[in-house]
Amino acid sequence: MKIRSKLLIIFVTMTIFPAVVAMFSLNFIIDRQLDVLEKKYDISINRLQSLDILLDPVSLLSDVAAADYRQLSQIAEDSPELFNNREFLTGLSKNLSRKNSFFILYRDGVSVYSGESKDVQEIPTFPVATQYHSTKNTLTYINKETNTAVREMTFYFPDKTLGQIVIITDFSALSINLHNLLHELFAALLAIIALSGLILVMWLYHSIAYPIKLLHLAAIRIGSGDLSTPIEAISSDEIGQLTQSVEDMRIRLQDVVNEHVRSEEYAKLLISNFSHDLKTPITAIKGYAEGLLDGVADTEEKKKKYLQTIYVKANDITYLVDELSVFSKVNRKSLAYNFVSVNLHEYFSDCIDNLSLDMELKQVKIKYYNPLDRNTRVLVDTEQLKRVLHNLIGNALKYINKKDGRISIRIQNAKVQETVKPLYRQIRNDESEPPLPHEAEEFVQIQIEDNGIGISEKDLPYVFDRSFRADTSRNSAIQGSGLGLTIVKMIISDHGGSVWAESTEGVGSSFYFTLRKDTTRK
Repeated sequence: MKIRSKLLIIFVTMTIFPAVVAMFSLNFIIDRQLDVLEKKYDISINRLQSLDILLDPVSLLSDVAAADYRQLSQIAEDSPELFNNREFLTGLSKNLSRKNSFFILYRDGVSVYSGESKDVQEIPTFPVATQYHSTKNTLTYINKETNTAVREMTFYFPDKTLGQIVIITDFSALSINLHNLLHELFAALLAIIALSGLILVMWLYHSIAYPIKLLHLAAIRIGSGDLSTPIEAISSDEIGQLTQSVEDMRIRLQDVVNEHVRSEEYAKLLISNFSHDLKTPITAIKGYAEGLLDGVADTEEKKKKYLQTIYVKANDITYLVDELSVFSKVNRKSLAYNFVSVNLHEYFSDCIDNLSLDMELKQVKIKYYNPLDRNTRVLVDTEQLKRVLHNLIGNALKYINKKDGRISIRIQNAKVQETVKPLYRQIRNDESEPPLPHEAEEFVQIQIEDNGIGISEKDLPYVFDRSFRADTSRNSAIQGSGLGLTIVKMIISDHGGSVWAESTEGVGSSFYFTLRKDTTRK
């Protein structure tokens, strides 16, 4: 869940949730008040209008003794003599007491009966009638201090004396109950809001603050050099994506550091190998130079032989230094290429002619097979491709130990399939499928085969690795920097091709590489 969604949930929770709680609370208050009306005042209120208990409680209270008021009014009009009957008045008083009400009877302004045990003087004051009036069913007086409602009527006794009945309703129970409910519900509402806020804060902490804290600790570990501890994203929101990005960065940094360590180890090995390879020709040069200086070569023939040997060894040193320089440039991606379109047959024919004399001197036969169209062209850097052929053929010559040594160069077509497939099918307007673009790139495959000592199965996967040589003893019989095949792989890779090897120990080896055809020219 994204942070924006979480913030939206928090907003809705903090706005809608209190409103919902307030509605339930209001409904609860109304129900409680209605319960009080039913229990204390013996009245049932229509629940569709129950909101009136809060908005207009006085109008509801006016109905508490309305039926009794109408009954007394009817008696006063039809049978006023009943008010002289003490038992009748006691029955009326009991009926009103169930509604938390009582009445007082006056005759000519003097109280003659009270349904309440309190002294009449303690009862809230109200106007005592001095003359008859016909007002009926009206709430005539409310005393907020004592929480009472007063309703009165006047009539004439049979002896024509003025009578007055006052019905008093005590609604203090309703008011006290409402106040208590409001206090309790206010406290409950605060508790609920505080609890929901606490839950939201804990949720936010767990989903935002806690992941940020873990990310901070991970950044500290990375800053201190600890790149081995994985960073796990515990969410899929923006922080989780950031965590995953930091984890990817950690992996890349770890790869860079590991590569740096490997490069340092390789540099040490390279220097060691290079020093070893330089030592042999330098030792030879020093020895023959000392022989010349000491007069050991006392004839012109010996001097010429010594000088030729010094020249050959100096060339070996030049070759080693040149190999190291080329490798350094290729490794740093700073080797400048000049790709041109060349005729494949003509280029390899020239190379074979240049190598033939050296092959004859070493008693190694070289054969060339090219069944392709003589107009086939390839895009190559001619100098770097020449280096590839020189390294591969020179490597083959080192390991040919047979009298009938031979090297074969074979060229054939090769198709290298693209690994990237279309994500979806494309349909023409006529609902037909167009051909897939660039289903395969045209390449040529060059094979250089020898009948040398071969490469063991366990060493074959590593022949293109830096400074790898199967002759672990590194004796002086086989010279080289150990960079030749590595340079081949890098150059062919920069040409957009691939290189690999096959070998059978004791039988010989075959090295393959591919070059891209120039299909724009014929």
